[in-house]
Amino acid sequence: MDHGNLKRVIDYAYFNAKDYYDIKEEESSGKGSLDYIFYPKIENEEKKPVIIIELKTNGSAENAINQIHEKKYWFKIEEKELKENILLVGISLAKNKKEFTCKIEEYANVSELKSAENEMERENKTKKRKRENSSNCESGNVYQGTRSRTKKKAKNKIDSE
Repeated sequence: MDHGNLKRVIDYAYFNAKDYYDIKEEESSGKGSLDYIFYPKIENEEKKPVIIIELKTNGSAENAINQIHEKKYWFKIEEKELKENILLVGISLAKNKKEFTCKIEEYANVSELKSAENEMERENKTKKRKRENSSNCESGNVYQGTRSRTKKKAKNKIDSE
């Protein structure tokens, strides 16, 4: 599939979705501006999820999802007090390879999304502390090793005199 075909697929989905969704492009939300957010129309009897889409070029779908989390693009959902499921969609295009990747995460509601983000933040802090501790240990070992070699040289020098 090339870019033109993908665009036609997205256009088709976009125009058909207008029956069920209020679609916002480049919506300011949280700490930035997301690419698309699909709010379910209230008059629909079927429960449709809120859909947040972030597009990346020469990045990864994972990075697009991470950006949704980091910049809290779901903020407006909470503000509007929507109770529907939430789909986070990250789509990436690798221009040089002409390949698309997609990642989708689903949450039951904003509370579940917030809980997942809090857990991710705790994990990231733990990983950061472990990296800091390991780098501190490494520099400490270098210092210890240098100090030991210096002491041995000084002792050998005294012994040889």
